[in-house]
Amino acid sequence: MQHHPATSEELMQLRKREGEVEAALRDAEAEEARLLEEIAKVDAQAGYYDLLAGEMKRDLQPPSLSGLVRSLRR
Repeated sequence: MQHHPATSEELMQLRKREGEVEAALRDAEAEEARLLEEIAKVDAQAGYYDLLAGEMKRDLQPPSLSGLVRSLRR
């Protein structure tokens, strides 16, 4: 069976392109992993600030009348 030069050249180009696509895929997967790590950090920070905001609201709320009466009885 005889190979035609054009066919061999096309095959080489396809293999080269396949390697380029595989490299691009590896880069995209690495970028996805980096972005997922970044999202996890942001989620953790958002959770922390939500908790902190809740604590600050409790600390800054004026005491209730019943709470004042209890504290005066002590």
